[in-house]
Amino acid sequence: MDKIIRLDRRHLEELVLIDFESDHQGDREERITKAQMKKRVNERFDSCHEIFFGLRHGKELVGYVTLKPFFPGYKHCEIYWLSVKKRVQGLGVGTTLIRFIENYAKKHGFRKAFLYTGKNMKLTRGFYEKMGYSLINEFPDYYSSGRNTTAVLYANSL
Repeated sequence: MDKIIRLDRRHLEELVLIDFESDHQGDREERITKAQMKKRVNERFDSCHEIFFGLRHGKELVGYVTLKPFFPGYKHCEIYWLSVKKRVQGLGVGTTLIRFIENYAKKHGFRKAFLYTGKNMKLTRGFYEKMGYSLINEFPDYYSSGRNTTAVLYANSL
């Protein structure tokens, strides 16, 4: 049975495992270690800018999504991070998480959700487009590492 739960720092190890097993880093020139991922996720908790939710399948956390409850514009928010373990990708986990976070944002008064992803991440971009997100703009040299540094911004009305 699947259940969406609110996550906090107690889930740090599980979040790192999801990121590590998501193949999200597959488009990067250098593989990121679990220790580096743990440091980054920990820093995200330290900043207190994201609200974390995860999808638990039985006892296993298989994916998570985060929301930043601010983005330039009136009642806008940002879907900051979506990560799903590679072995369950294509089984609706990402769709469930995105729809959940959109509903959460709408219930909290937001009218529009924005998100960034890499221009070269064609499967990810296709997923967001399938979910109803529209391309807004491209930002060359947005990401500081690797060869593929162009980000694309998507938006969807809630």
